[in-house]
Amino acid sequence: MPSKTSKTDALYHLECFDCKRVTKESESVTSCTKCGGPLVAKYDFAKIKSRINLYDIEHTPITGVKYLNFYPINDFEKVISLREGGTPLIRARNLGKKYKLNKLYLKNEGANPTGVFKDRGTLVEVTKAVELGAKAICLASTGNMAASVAAYSSIAGIPCYVLVPEGTPIGKLAQTLSYHARIIQVRGTYSDCAKLAEVMAKKHGFYLAGDYVFRREGQKSQGYEIVEQLFWKSPDYVVVPVGCGTNSAAIWQGFVDFKELGLINKLPKMIVVQPEGCNTVVDAAKHKKLKYKIVDKPISICSAVAAGTPLDGHIILKAVKDSGGFGVEVTDTEALIAQQSMAKNEGIFAEPSGALPMAAIKKLHEKKFFKPDDVIIAVITGNGLKDPVSATKILPSPPSIEPNIEEIDSYLKNKIYNIRGASADAAKKSLFKSKPTINKIKRVIEKDFDLKLNTKVVQKIQRELEEFISKGKNVTRYDFQNIVEDVVNAFTVKKKILEITDFKVAVSKKEPNRAEVEASYDGKILSSKAAGVGAFDAIMKAMQKIIRGQKGIKVTLQDFNVEIDEGGTDAVVKVTIVFTDEKSNKVVVSATSPDLIVASVNAFEKGYNLLWWKNKS
Repeated sequence: MPSKTSKTDALYHLECFDCKRVTKESESVTSCTKCGGPLVAKYDFAKIKSRINLYDIEHTPITGVKYLNFYPINDFEKVISLREGGTPLIRARNLGKKYKLNKLYLKNEGANPTGVFKDRGTLVEVTKAVELGAKAICLASTGNMAASVAAYSSIAGIPCYVLVPEGTPIGKLAQTLSYHARIIQVRGTYSDCAKLAEVMAKKHGFYLAGDYVFRREGQKSQGYEIVEQLFWKSPDYVVVPVGCGTNSAAIWQGFVDFKELGLINKLPKMIVVQPEGCNTVVDAAKHKKLKYKIVDKPISICSAVAAGTPLDGHIILKAVKDSGGFGVEVTDTEALIAQQSMAKNEGIFAEPSGALPMAAIKKLHEKKFFKPDDVIIAVITGNGLKDPVSATKILPSPPSIEPNIEEIDSYLKNKIYNIRGASADAAKKSLFKSKPTINKIKRVIEKDFDLKLNTKVVQKIQRELEEFISKGKNVTRYDFQNIVEDVVNAFTVKKKILEITDFKVAVSKKEPNRAEVEASYDGKILSSKAAGVGAFDAIMKAMQKIIRGQKGIKVTLQDFNVEIDEGGTDAVVKVTIVFTDEKSNKVVVSATSPDLIVASVNAFEKGYNLLWWKNKS
């Protein structure tokens, strides 16, 4: 284990990666004060060798603090740690068999305290902030670093200010807020946030955290651990996602350090992976360049790596070249497919960015790049719970049933579990442009879902398809999946007391919206008019008039949620509504349509019929 004595200043120094100018910590801990290049730590390895006990290194259990002698920390008494590191290196037997790779491993960094690799770097970075007497920490983040730095800052008792791009996944924001960080959402990109955080730190005297030298030094422990977990051998390939390039450069440095110390005799090839919407480093590597082109507006579901101006891009490009590695670009679709494949085959749920390595490995397998006995490490950088919404884009909504065994029997008999998410590749495939026949619908359901639904259910699906097509919308595979889910869920209702046959809405910017509704209630054709704040509000009030007139049950809307499944003005809308009645019964219903109002009306109809049936039964 490391000594608790302080390191001497001569053990390491900071210098610019680009111009090689030596910089004192009192001058800068982020970038070169002369040319603006990234700073790197340079060690006196002769002194490191004299300070460490190699026997201890080889036999002590793995944790991030095990390697304190390899970090630029001067006072071990000030270390801020959450017992990060020591993450599992898992033999991917199922995926290995699938891709004919006998030695495929997953380094699961989602097992770190805040669910991401960033904790390793935060160990060093926040410790340095404490050493330097920081009054506050500020940083820019796409979400993961925000949560990590906020957690460690809370332990250190230092206020933490975080700038994130507007629209950062709520899972990451909730985590960061829970650590009592002060979040500011910026209407811009990560690069905009980074520039603003730098100005904020300089003006107010805050410690600027981020993808800088101390973070890189902490994150290199991944390389150390991989060597240890492979029984003191280096892998052939390390496949890692790239955002700012800091983590991939850190991992490479970890291998370089151990080779310098004589603990391994070779270095791995680095394969860096980026999504096509932010391919700064990969594009440069492809053209054998050591400088990248900035991507002004990164667009990718892999938000954790959407850095259009990677601060350590030049460092990782040199590492890729020195290692004999290369870059791989993948689509968002390929990342989501890899995310599901890892979860299904290896039980690891990664965020989309963390799934990039497996997406790349799949592509390389298809090109027959790897040899069967190559030792390959895929670095899975973050836990899927960081961004759970992204996974739902290609996953089905679970069916809802009443609490009785008959519905369980129906679920099993009809194989409802086969309504799997549309594969991301097929999700946008057009299935129907005109009204399909019953037999055609049955064939598609059997082919895509392995379901055999009775004619009554298929007829209802056909009517729902007609609504889509009448609006001028081609029905995609994903649309069809939502329709089938909606219809199957609605068949819990044994009797449909309310059916809204038509409605008309007059919308005005300055006056109340007005609605006229025609409905069948227990077989009676009725109509009603009402005004409301919004179009759906007016329709609801008109329907409630009809219901009150027929002495129907009183329902209350508790929650209303709208999801847009595709982009553009012709997007498909999924409305989910939570209803309750006077007996405290509650139902959650969804409906899908190209039209927001139609989806809302259909959801209201389903919710009312479910609650009416629950009351009567």
